[in-house]
Amino acid sequence: MRFLIRLEGGHFQGDLLGVVRAMARELGMDARNPKWTSYGALELDVFAPGRPDFDLFMATLAPLVEVEFTHDLNTAPKFRPEHELLSEAKALFNSERYWECHEVLEGVWRTKSGDERALLQGMILVCAAFVHHQKGEDAVALGILERAVRMLRFSQPSYWAFRVDRLKTNSEEMLRGRRFFSFEA
Repeated sequence: MRFLIRLEGGHFQGDLLGVVRAMARELGMDARNPKWTSYGALELDVFAPGRPDFDLFMATLAPLVEVEFTHDLNTAPKFRPEHELLSEAKALFNSERYWECHEVLEGVWRTKSGDERALLQGMILVCAAFVHHQKGEDAVALGILERAVRMLRFSQPSYWAFRVDRLKTNSEEMLRGRRFFSFEA
């Protein structure tokens, strides 16, 4: 089973990633794909044999770190109207939960065509760039961001809840400066 977790590392002294991975191994699990937020939180995929194993792992972590969220990735999302999905995607983006935002946007993108589909693909690529940045892969992230900027063309400054103009302007600025920074969409 696969779970996504985010741990706030601000109060932790030492190697948070190393400790979490060691604890997971001790319990017969694997913690992979580390991603760091701009404020020092650690996001990981945790692969566990079952839900009780994952719950034990989280109980073991509880005295050491604050858990920002856990997300069970083993169930298919329920159908929701498009405006709800896009509002959720924006909230995920603004919370630096880029991988999840990418996934939600992909669900909308699959149903679109033309300029709207291209815009959504650009937005998805911005999220992918941030995921690679969170993994410390800035060269890859900047390459993806270059592709994204070319697709962030839209006749309106906003698309549902997203400020497309802000996404494009900030993405271009990050490319010019060759460094990432968080911002709200």
